[in-house]
Amino acid sequence: MTSYDILVAAEHRLVELIGSFTRDELARPTPCAGWDVRALVSHTLAGIEIFASTVDGGPAPTAEMMFSGTDLLGDDPAGAAKRAVTRSQAAWADLADPERELTTILGPLPAGEMLAISAFATVVHAWDLTLATNRPVRELPGDLLAHADDVARRYVPTLRAGDDHSLFQPEIPAPADANPTQRLMAFLGRDPLSDAAR
Repeated sequence: MTSYDILVAAEHRLVELIGSFTRDELARPTPCAGWDVRALVSHTLAGIEIFASTVDGGPAPTAEMMFSGTDLLGDDPAGAAKRAVTRSQAAWADLADPERELTTILGPLPAGEMLAISAFATVVHAWDLTLATNRPVRELPGDLLAHADDVARRYVPTLRAGDDHSLFQPEIPAPADANPTQRLMAFLGRDPLSDAAR
């Protein structure tokens, strides 16, 4: 699968998940300390749109809105998710030059890397939201897992060291019998063996 294929698959899973949430579930806490489901969904969708805007040049939420979890959902979380991913997939489908340098919230990056990071963030936050809403937490599909693990190992140590927003907590030691998805989430500072994730 290409990075674009990974993005589409990850965003499809995210839209389905958000569409299943009840109003009460939006207030549940998530594995990201201090963030409830509504705030984390808003953060995730803001990121998707911000990343897409680096390619299509259109308006997007600000970085401050993204990092604060400013509510972007209103009364229609599913609609907000569909709008964000529709824009994202249209923007990245037209990517002609993956080496083109983009100005991003992470600094200058090749477009192909920004695409990879967008897909990674969607995969990880969908896992967070699945856990937060007590849905079955399963091993990630192989292609999505391999992609997310590759991006995490290349970028997270640097982002963690310089992250003023504390989105990546320190790595948690994973038990010897942890599966690959659990090991990835432990690397990202999530507790993959909480009761909801078993």
